[in-house]
Amino acid sequence: MKIIEFKSKKNKEFIDTNHNNILIEEENKIAIGIDLGTTHSVVSYFKPYQKKPEILSYENSYLVPSLLYYDKNNDEIYVGEKAKKYLDTCPQEVIKSTKKYMGKSDAYFFSNGCQFSAEDVAYEIIQYLVSHEVILEAKKKSGEIYVVVTVPAHFHDAARSATLQAAQKAGLHVLRIINEPTSAALAYSFLSNYQNIQKDYLSVFDFGGGTFDVTILERNNKTFQVLSTLGNRDLGGDNIDEAIADFLCSFVEPKQILKKLDKNSKLYRKLLIHAETAKKILQEQGCYLIQDENLDGNHNSIHYELHRDVFQELCLDIIQKTIFLTENAMKQAHISPKKISKILLVGGSTRLKLIRESLETYFPCEVDGSLEPDLSVSLGASLQAAILLGIHFDTILIDVCSHSLGIGVVGSEEEIQEIHKKVAQKMNIPYPISDAQMARLLGNRLGDFRNQVLQELSVQHILPKNSPLPSKKSEFFTTIHDDQFGVQVVVVQGEGFTVRENKLIGSFFFETVQPCPKGTQCEIQLTYDINGMVHVYAKQLNTKNEARAIFDSRTSTVVGWENSHSASELNSYDLFENSEIASFAAFSNKKIKPLHLNKQQNKQVNTAEEDKNNKDDNSFVIMNSTVMKIKKILKEWSLQENPKKEMLQIELDHYLNLLNQSHQGKDVDQLLDDSENKMKDLIEEKNL
Repeated sequence: MKIIEFKSKKNKEFIDTNHNNILIEEENKIAIGIDLGTTHSVVSYFKPYQKKPEILSYENSYLVPSLLYYDKNNDEIYVGEKAKKYLDTCPQEVIKSTKKYMGKSDAYFFSNGCQFSAEDVAYEIIQYLVSHEVILEAKKKSGEIYVVVTVPAHFHDAARSATLQAAQKAGLHVLRIINEPTSAALAYSFLSNYQNIQKDYLSVFDFGGGTFDVTILERNNKTFQVLSTLGNRDLGGDNIDEAIADFLCSFVEPKQILKKLDKNSKLYRKLLIHAETAKKILQEQGCYLIQDENLDGNHNSIHYELHRDVFQELCLDIIQKTIFLTENAMKQAHISPKKISKILLVGGSTRLKLIRESLETYFPCEVDGSLEPDLSVSLGASLQAAILLGIHFDTILIDVCSHSLGIGVVGSEEEIQEIHKKVAQKMNIPYPISDAQMARLLGNRLGDFRNQVLQELSVQHILPKNSPLPSKKSEFFTTIHDDQFGVQVVVVQGEGFTVRENKLIGSFFFETVQPCPKGTQCEIQLTYDINGMVHVYAKQLNTKNEARAIFDSRTSTVVGWENSHSASELNSYDLFENSEIASFAAFSNKKIKPLHLNKQQNKQVNTAEEDKNNKDDNSFVIMNSTVMKIKKILKEWSLQENPKKEMLQIELDHYLNLLNQSHQGKDVDQLLDDSENKMKDLIEEKNL
């Protein structure tokens, strides 16, 4: 994160909205750190005058199982240990390992017929965590619960946003979202053998239940600067459990049960429980007898002795993937493995002896697991919260973004045509084709056409991964044809070369002041804020026209919009010249330019979800180039007395009605042409 410095300010309330630093009455300060884990969740706190953070205990344990169970008989939701009790009797109804699905709007989980999203599960777990008496007492004194919440370093913007929303829904004041490996590194700074080291390089190896992260840091006394980070949201201890369970399937009796084995079935869930138990026991023993005479209530059984060498062979491929990512993270940081002083073990899955042995064999440095791997992330989060609240002063953290930001682009006007031709061929329609003909032929598939065009765009990366947070960067682009009236800004997150290969953050239509000539410059600025979330700024150079957008990347919608564009700046122009190509928005940077079909004029995001919703809406308005231009002219005419204005508005309404009919499959092409000509005549008469 950004370097943070605090001056001693006692008995004073101060809120800095830019840096999110909050100082409250010293007696009431309590800093909370929440590690919302795949397998377990942990909460720690840091009070004034404490020398180090402490862990909260729930039902005699620091580790709260990240499980949820819905009791339909009593209409109650259980989490933690209460939910865990149902693993023995009905494991298929216990929701687990949802963390990797945060930010995915199409991922749902069910418990006794009740549906939950990953964000819903996170909210319920957080609700339980903050019900602890220590936290409630702190809220009573200060009026707020101030927390830092951790996420995997490789979480994209949508997953971070979903985590933030779950915490805020639970009534928490989230000071910051920080990366788990970075948080763990802060926790290690409290250990005595780390106190007097002036400068070194550390690798944080964070292997949790469902995700894997590796972060390379430079530590200079009490300053921690992240140099690079890599990860895999689908790689964790759960993969090891599944590998063992898949292996055990072949030893289930009777054999024919395997032909219909479902991974969501009670039988497979029971095998996963046995696999997890075997994984733990084989760390101390050479073999483990797996014996269950009734796996699923239908007398399917297993009797098998799993040996450590077989277990290690099942784990080997998964561990090799983590080592490969670790080596790549060092390369991205431009740090030789020989310069790494220690590899810090974080996450419950690092308890596997094979992990430590593999790292010690592969890398020429010390592997340090001296801090409890399940607790270090939460401890570091409470320390960061203490820094932000002014309780702790002597540690500085500089984090980085884990994904690049870029925009969708095309190479030339010819490339625009090629993309549309390619998509048209896929959808079995002719090309070139007019807007009205396309709407009539595609009907409800028009939204699919737009989305496929968007997916074909190349990506120009603007803000590279591993940039320090907060961070922003601009690139300058030019329009690629005359009379262009706007550009579609398509924002993506990732390292891929096309929109399809990246995470789509969202898009919006940036309207130019007037139909501008080819070569008009626009500035596009992308920003990661202190929490690693995305902001977009667009400006037409040499004008006052600019816009800012904030995306809710979970839904790819604009949640914040500000535009300086005003109707008084609009000028009249030739309505029908290049009308077909004017319905596209494109601009260039050297040999690459962005593009997207314009759907609406009201500066909203174009998303697959919106198009899906519009498929059943017969009142859907096709906002083609003609409609865009007429609306602009009507804005200009609204500023002056003009008898033709009402007539033009009536004819535009008629034209929109015809477009709707065309969208529904009716052949009204000639009527559309007549209406266009009539509007053209009205404009020419006004200009005489």
